[in-house]
Amino acid sequence: MDDKRRLIDESKAFRGPESHVITIGNLNIHYLKWTGDSDYTMVLLHGIGDNASIWSRFAQSLPDGLQIIAFDQRGHGYSDRPVPPAYTCDDYVGDIDRCIDALDLRRVIVAGHSMGALHATHYASLRPSRVAALIHADIEPFPPDWNKKYLTNMYHNAPFRYHSVEAYAHEMQKNSPYADPRLLLEIASAALARHPDGLYTCRYDREVLSHFDRYDVRSRLSAITCPTLVLRGSESRVMRRNIAEEMSRLVPDGRFVEIPNAAHPVHTDNPREFYRAVSHFLREIGVIGDGAD
Repeated sequence: MDDKRRLIDESKAFRGPESHVITIGNLNIHYLKWTGDSDYTMVLLHGIGDNASIWSRFAQSLPDGLQIIAFDQRGHGYSDRPVPPAYTCDDYVGDIDRCIDALDLRRVIVAGHSMGALHATHYASLRPSRVAALIHADIEPFPPDWNKKYLTNMYHNAPFRYHSVEAYAHEMQKNSPYADPRLLLEIASAALARHPDGLYTCRYDREVLSHFDRYDVRSRLSAITCPTLVLRGSESRVMRRNIAEEMSRLVPDGRFVEIPNAAHPVHTDNPREFYRAVSHFLREIGVIGDGAD
């Protein structure tokens, strides 16, 4: 059986999400929802250039009772692209705040990777009464200048059109060296739009790269009252270990876990250990019961 066929067969074993759109101001925001009867809702926020579907395998591995919502943040996936471009931290977090309010989500576990982690952390400090827990994955609270320069270089030089899904998955593998190629192929399939000429383009606004904000959420860490898990890939260049440890100490109820065999895309490089760390945290704070591994 070839890899594509095996990937399709394996995907049938997972519960699929519902697809929804909510209008916030003048933007339509798309999200995926895994319905559950828990009192808690986990809100998942992807990194720059990704979309809600990158969380699918993780969401499907969590207990069925936990409600999960993964947003396509503005300019990404099937959500609208603001014109003129508006991609500051306040823009993104404002969307998240209004979406959570409109969906009447009360006991929220907000989790994010990279850019999405900065948004999750900002939101947790903004709405402490609503956020029951925070998971911040692999980005420093004050990203160094090289981070923005790297994204600006991508804006000018990275290819945006691909001849195949496999070509994009191969490109992803360069930054996710430990990831299963089958998982990257699945992610790539959801990350691309095919055009009549047969070429594929990424489902995000290229302007998000050049408009990456100069984030600094350090001053907000002491205002986060909920239990917080800081995660870092053991080989990440985006979050240094000493910074991750310091961040977990500055949050009043913080803890730090390093994921082995993982670079910056910690949730795709080592999804099993990422899930184990998150599920242990959720058990520890009483969100899920024992035996969830």
